[in-house]
Amino acid sequence: MIETHYHSDWQRNRIDFILSKYPKEFFKGKRVLELGAFNGYIGSRIAELGADVLCLEGRLENVFNIQRDYPNVKVELANLDTDVWRWGHWDIIINFGLFYHLENHHKEHMKNCLDNCDMMLFETVVFNSDDNELYVRNEHGDDQSLTDIAGTPSTSYVENLFNESNVIYEKFTDSSLNGNKHHYDWADTNTKVYDGWARRFWIVKK
Repeated sequence: MIETHYHSDWQRNRIDFILSKYPKEFFKGKRVLELGAFNGYIGSRIAELGADVLCLEGRLENVFNIQRDYPNVKVELANLDTDVWRWGHWDIIINFGLFYHLENHHKEHMKNCLDNCDMMLFETVVFNSDDNELYVRNEHGDDQSLTDIAGTPSTSYVENLFNESNVIYEKFTDSSLNGNKHHYDWADTNTKVYDGWARRFWIVKK
C-alpha cells in the first residue's frame, strides 16, 4: 500500500482511533462509502480490512490519483454539495473533512447521509460558537470547496441535524486524534473565532 504524505500523522491517527473503537473484523464484508475522499488513503485502509469501499471525490485529478494509488477501492467523480442522493444505502459512511467545504446544501447533505447508512463516522472543522450557525468564508485548494465558498458549522449546528434525524451520536475530543496541526482537544468557549485546524469527531448510529 502507498503511504500517504498528506498530513500523514493525522491520517493515520484517525484510522488508529477508529480501530480503538471497533476491531478490524468489524469492517470485513461491510459496504463502506467514503465522501470527499481526496487522496483515497482512508478508504483504502478500510478496504484492507475486508470492506467493499466506494470513494466519492469532486475533483477529476484526485479521482485519477486514487485510481492510480489505491486500486483496492472503487472511485467515482461526484459533487456532493447537492440535495440529490443516488448512491443507495451503506453499512458505513465515512464523512471526513467534507461538511465544512460545502457551500449550499449542508442540511440536505446531512439528512441524505443519515437516511442512507447504519453508521456514519463524521469529522469536520467546527466553528467556536454556542449558536446554531455556519461560518461562511472563502477558500482555495485541491482539497477545499469546489466553489471556493464554504460554511463551517458550530457544534450546535451539527448536533441539531443529528437530533432532527433522531440518531444516536457521540462526540469525541480526544487528543489521540490530533496530528499535523489538526486538533480535537479544545474547549467550546464561544469565541466566534474561526480556526481551520479545530475539529470534532462523531460516531453516529441509527
